[in-house]
Amino acid sequence: MSTRQTLPFTVLALLLAAGTHAQTPAVSEPAEQPSPHPWSLETDLIQPFVPTVGILRLRATRTVWGTPGGLRGDLMVGVFLRPNVEHTIVERINEYLLTVGYRQYFWKGLHVEAELNGGWAWGTNRLDGQLYSNPSVLLNLNAGYRFGFFDRGGPVGFFVTPQVGVIQGLWTNIGPRGGRSDTFLQAGLLVGVSF
Repeated sequence: MSTRQTLPFTVLALLLAAGTHAQTPAVSEPAEQPSPHPWSLETDLIQPFVPTVGILRLRATRTVWGTPGGLRGDLMVGVFLRPNVEHTIVERINEYLLTVGYRQYFWKGLHVEAELNGGWAWGTNRLDGQLYSNPSVLLNLNAGYRFGFFDRGGPVGFFVTPQVGVIQGLWTNIGPRGGRSDTFLQAGLLVGVSF
């Protein structure tokens, strides 16, 4: 066959190839999927049992953006409770606060978080014997690492999160403090379930 005779077959083959290629969807890199467990419930296992601390934290979190194992962010809401705990400044302190915060993950479980706690606190001050009952606003800043178990398989995961940080009183008045600071170092061990 001459070139002139094979030209129509070549053009037809090219057109068929182009048509087939146009009907085949382009294959792209698969996007990393969001976590199958965007919600979690967590609490601290250490602070409720430390004398003069006695803080019970219960929180719900929701991943609002990002990808598992990478950059992502969680919103946090919950409660900060100190029910009738013996204290170094007041005889016994009662604090009932609502919390809202944000946790930023950088790599896998490595994160930092900021949490604002607001509500009411009261107790009788040891230095002047007066009962103080006032609004209270605290700021928690923590860094930690979340170790997740069963996060990818099954409907529910489990996690353990050691954290260290500070808690700062932004608006508190429990009377004379006797030179004591309103900034405290803290450590915690969060445990929770994700779903």
